Amino acid sequence: MIRGTVLGQVWATRRARGLDGHRLLLVAARDVAGAATGRVVVAVDTLDARAGEDVTVAFGSGARNVLRPAGDNRPDNRDLLCDAAVAAIVEGVG
Repeated sequence: MIRGTVLGQVWATRRARGLDGHRLLLVAARDVAGAATGRVVVAVDTLDARAGEDVTVAFGSGARNVLRPAGDNRPDNRDLLCDAAVAAIVEGVG
């Protein structure tokens, strides 16, 4: 998981079916001190995050669990086409 700042939305004329209905965001990663690391990722937006907002981004199975939690009585979520997803909008760090 990383903390980052939303740079804006990624616009696509065509998408894989698994991404229908989801916005894609460009997120610039930040280090613990809040400085930009130079890493930029594309993440599925689950919380209607806006440009300039600080967010946390989950990766891999964590990202799939943000979209559709898997569990004891739930089907597996490995069919989801997602490797990065916005998991929280950060209001403050303290």
